[in-house]
Amino acid sequence: MPEKRVLPKSLFNKFEYISGGATGWVFQVAPGIALKFLRPGRGEDFRRENETYALIERSDPPPPPPHFVRSFVRLPHAHLMQLMPDSLDFRLRANRRQDPRTLACFEVLRLEPTAKVEQWAAELSGALAWLESVGLVQGDLRPTNLLLDGEDHMKLVDFDSCAKMGDLDPGLPPPWTSPHHRLYGAESVQFGFGSILYNMTHGIEPYEEKGPETIDLFRAGVFPELKSDSQPDSQLDWCKVGRDN
Repeated sequence: MPEKRVLPKSLFNKFEYISGGATGWVFQVAPGIALKFLRPGRGEDFRRENETYALIERSDPPPPPPHFVRSFVRLPHAHLMQLMPDSLDFRLRANRRQDPRTLACFEVLRLEPTAKVEQWAAELSGALAWLESVGLVQGDLRPTNLLLDGEDHMKLVDFDSCAKMGDLDPGLPPPWTSPHHRLYGAESVQFGFGSILYNMTHGIEPYEEKGPETIDLFRAGVFPELKSDSQPDSQLDWCKVGRDN
């Protein structure tokens, strides 16, 4: 049954609009605080995200793990959370020359320092490992859902697609999930982590220039060329990920 509550126009008039996703609109309502407001019809996804944040807050032993965006107040239709100044997606796109309309990459102008990439990789793997320890996967692992705080630490956000290990994987488009994975598990998380690590070390998504051909390449087990002298690239092991789960 569709949600009866709709977005009050006063939110757009009163607060700065930041972004809109499948589940809600996001506004800045105060310095350092964001409001995520439910889109009609997405109550189940919103509830799932609220429950995941509640689980994170009940972390044992306390305090909650550091590599998640902090949640302040959760209601059935609204969620107040920590506002981050940057995201991995914005950061990497700022490092390249691209079409302002299609975002197609013309040239990678600079790469993030290796030490910074290694820091982000460690922080992301810590967040994913914590979720795995309680039997969960984030379910929508991509650069837009990886935020950066004022000290450039990575924070995982957006849990409206959070799922249990072993649940059916609805299938994000490659490169963020493998076309061979039917169920969520350690291998599917590892595949997404590998694609994000590649994005950080190369400045572009795996096979970004290939378009729809990306699916066929990954399905055939053909992976992008790696840098032999890159320590982060040495951690990429798409080809070792199981394909039959």
